[in-house]
Amino acid sequence: MGDLESMAGNLHIYAGVAVWECGDRLTKAEEIMRIHAKRMIQYNHDNGLRNILPLLQLALKLMGSAEDAFMTFCGISEDDFFQQEWHRKGGKTSKLIGHTTRLYLAIMRGDMALAERIYEMGKMYHKGGILFIGSIMRAFLGGLVAFATARYHGDNEKEMIRVAEESISTIKIWAKHSYWNFANKLFLLEAEYWFLNGNEKLARRKFGDSIAAAAKHRFKNEEGLAAQRAAIFHLHYNRKQEASSYLKHAKDCYEQWGATGLVEQIDAAMSEILEGLD
Repeated sequence: MGDLESMAGNLHIYAGVAVWECGDRLTKAEEIMRIHAKRMIQYNHDNGLRNILPLLQLALKLMGSAEDAFMTFCGISEDDFFQQEWHRKGGKTSKLIGHTTRLYLAIMRGDMALAERIYEMGKMYHKGGILFIGSIMRAFLGGLVAFATARYHGDNEKEMIRVAEESISTIKIWAKHSYWNFANKLFLLEAEYWFLNGNEKLARRKFGDSIAAAAKHRFKNEEGLAAQRAAIFHLHYNRKQEASSYLKHAKDCYEQWGATGLVEQIDAAMSEILEGLD
């Protein structure tokens, strides 16, 4: 039983790294997670299945698939699964994974209003919790959400600025220990910091640094995200040609990653921008 528990724990760490972090082909990660989801059912390991399904579902959505992994493996919809999960006693790890996958998807799709709501909803599940790779993503994604929210001067602007600056401080420490893994994240958050504070020159430089670091370290997903955020920065200043160029860069990254769903979304955004250039 001990070995089985270790396997289930290592499995969701692998899945989180494969989908959130590495930028490896999503089709490969999806295939491996599907195999292990079947094994969790064979072993009657309910927690192991609950931990991996949100990540498999995320991969499918990024790939543009209409399949519902929860329906495939549990016979219930994604919404019903999460309703059960939020009300289930225990299962903190699966709650954290479920929350982080939804936050990640909202950000990758550029829906910061939804991301803010998901971030706020997830606070209760992150207090005092450690989720390995999920904790890293929470710090990074939370910073991105906080900067975007603060830029629109909402009711909780001061709190969001505090969260954003704390995120930079945390990832700056991590970058000292593992530059390869955290440099591009740090540069992207710093770019958002300077964007918020109206320093176009430094924001532009940091967006470029983030894209370059992610490319050098082969994080295609985060290279695409940095390019996408750079496009939003340029659109803010009505530089549509530059924004379109960065969206094309993001699209190329997402195509290499296998995120067809994001590619289709960027195609629509690029068409809208290009129409405005006519």
